[in-house]
Amino acid sequence: MGKYYESAEQLYEIYSYFMDKVLSDEKIGPRIAKAGIIIKFIYYEPDAEITIDLKNPPAKEGFYGTYYLGPCEIEEDVWSAQAADFSHSFWHGRENPIAAVSKGLIKQGGKVTAMLRLLPVVRPAFKMFPQVLVELGYPEKVIKD
Repeated sequence: MGKYYESAEQLYEIYSYFMDKVLSDEKIGPRIAKAGIIIKFIYYEPDAEITIDLKNPPAKEGFYGTYYLGPCEIEEDVWSAQAADFSHSFWHGRENPIAAVSKGLIKQGGKVTAMLRLLPVVRPAFKMFPQVLVELGYPEKVIKD
């Protein structure tokens, strides 16, 4: 198991709350939706999958995309596989995914350039993620300097 997540269920609890905030945010949501792609994140330690659909109309009103926790039937345009701890650190604004790919910390396939164009768009979410952890009662999971 990794450093930050005790189980896939805990990862899903945190990322579900986080995705609700990001995909309904009036500033971030419309910019993310412009990507028009389906992204699958495959995590290990713990094993988990999250698919974000920015191609089809959102399932919930007021959202700019739909996400699915766990394996799903939707065909992704791009996928990214990484340790859950790396993702946790990324959402704190502490990781460079391009460098991580070259170091083999992230494996990717599909329309990778489309996903990379989202990097500047999601930067404001770096401030949201630690707040989500605190709101959910996990202040010990916030990475401090």
